[in-house]
Amino acid sequence: MSKTPNRCEILAKIDQDIAEGERHVAEQIALLKWMSEECLDTTLAQNLLFNLEQILEHWHAHRQLILEANPQDQAQDL
Repeated sequence: MSKTPNRCEILAKIDQDIAEGERHVAEQIALLKWMSEECLDTTLAQNLLFNLEQILEHWHAHRQLILEANPQDQAQDL
């Protein structure tokens, strides 16, 4: 039987996901720059960047919701 992760563990995982998402966005921006320099069609790459940025916004919102939820839980995590 697995233990339910506490708030700190959940936030740590979300922080990892956000950092990974930010890396993906940075890589996609670099790829778009290169594609533009090579005069390649960037339509799909731009769409992917938009989607990655939307996902990242949702992760930030999810993190904020967890921070705001049940302040009593914070004391239990310490």
